[in-house]
Amino acid sequence: MTDYATSVGTSLENKYSNLFKKNTSLSVLMAGKLTEFNNHVEREISTKFDLSHFELLLEKSEQSLLSHNKSNHIESAQEDYKHYTQFVNQAKLHLNPYWGKVIHALSEKVSVKEKIEPKVENKHSKDQRYFAMVSTSKRKTLQNKVTAALDPLLTRTHLLGEWRKQIEQKRVEWELNLIHKLQQKFLEKMEEWLRYLSALINSIDDIGFDLGYFLDFSKGELSESDIEQIKKWLNYIQNDKGAQLLCDLLGKIRQVSHSDKIEIANKIIDVPSQYIDSNSKEEIVGIKLGQELEHVLPSEFALLSDPSTSILFDLKYIESRLMCFDMVGIQNSVDQIEIEEEVTVQEENTKGPMVICVDTSGSMHGSPEAIAKAVTLFLSSTAQKEKRDCYLINFSTSIETLDLSGNYSIKTLIDFLRKSFHGGTDVAPAINHGLKVMQNDTYENADMLIISDFVMSYLPDKTVKNIGVLRESGNRFYSLCIGNAFMSNRLSAIFDREWIYNPATTSIKELIGFQCEVENAMKENNVII
Repeated sequence: MTDYATSVGTSLENKYSNLFKKNTSLSVLMAGKLTEFNNHVEREISTKFDLSHFELLLEKSEQSLLSHNKSNHIESAQEDYKHYTQFVNQAKLHLNPYWGKVIHALSEKVSVKEKIEPKVENKHSKDQRYFAMVSTSKRKTLQNKVTAALDPLLTRTHLLGEWRKQIEQKRVEWELNLIHKLQQKFLEKMEEWLRYLSALINSIDDIGFDLGYFLDFSKGELSESDIEQIKKWLNYIQNDKGAQLLCDLLGKIRQVSHSDKIEIANKIIDVPSQYIDSNSKEEIVGIKLGQELEHVLPSEFALLSDPSTSILFDLKYIESRLMCFDMVGIQNSVDQIEIEEEVTVQEENTKGPMVICVDTSGSMHGSPEAIAKAVTLFLSSTAQKEKRDCYLINFSTSIETLDLSGNYSIKTLIDFLRKSFHGGTDVAPAINHGLKVMQNDTYENADMLIISDFVMSYLPDKTVKNIGVLRESGNRFYSLCIGNAFMSNRLSAIFDREWIYNPATTSIKELIGFQCEVENAMKENNVII
């Protein structure tokens, strides 16, 4: 494959060298984009040539010519000339009149002699007088030219050769022009993106966003207005230490935890044992016949006291029939055996999917809504980096949803977050829809986070009951209240953790944690509630 993108990539890396040095992942992405561009150019070249129809006609004629079949070359030459004329007209080339004259002569099927010296019955006719005036040498030259031209096979060969040369020239010109246009368009597109990226890079680095999340624009281009909207949301986090701490807290929802699990495991243990070693002479265990003099019984040695019995001792020695002490030793050893036993192991419960409900009602208008969407953008980025599925629900009195578990573009997310209802507040439809989503396989172990000012009515009993069922199954429910105007009878009973963020003071309180501390303190002091 021809490389059409190297010059473009080199130009961009030289112009934005500082940006590429700070972000090594950008070079990897650029390499992928250059490969995609090469493939795009190849497809354009192979499919968009406006004279490709004539290339096919020419190839068909060339194959017919090379096959040397017995086809009528005069008719084939006429057909070739017809297509060649159409090609010349469409390609806006000059048509040489020579080919028209030759093809016309072939079509009349006349002899050279009839063409040069026509038969004239009236010897005094004007044609006869004209040819009489033509010199013999001139007639001979003209005759040779027409003779050569009127060979049908030779005429086709020359015509197709001329056609081939012109169409290849047009293709080269078209390809060079197309490649130049595509390179310019690609260069402008990449420069625009890198300018946008430069404007975002400092904010992203300061806050800790994953840059790769914003680099992928292959599935949807981010416009300048999109970049400005992202910067606006990021500024709420960048300029607000409380918002940064809030994002850090929420980003750690459902940290990796451990659970005990009983398993049957094979285990090798050492078992001490003893065995008798006949080569070790440590203990007398009996009497045996032999010739080991050091272990011979004293009664046998008594035979040597009398010369008449010493011969008997010698005979018994030779025959290994002397009575000897039988001695052995005890050796200690360790044997390894494999047994099965129950063991308790810890397994990780990885972070599950997320369902985020964002309140965009009228009471959230202004800073609360902007902070809510900035937090949602951060959590979506975190979920993408941690490969967690994420489901967004935008709610007021009605809802809109966006499933981020599939292959989605950052622009899709930005467009979704831009939407606002600015009506009343009813969290029940959002929670009920989220509960249905959490019953699907993809979001089976999901955590739900509700971001709202909680200026709303109570939840239906059925909704509270369904939440309780899912909590027993391991699902977790969290709430982030933005502002202090939350309802007096809160929904704390359904949340595992509940935070309150005050944009005016940039302070964060974990309400349920604080409530537990108060209750414990009162119990310690014997205060009856």
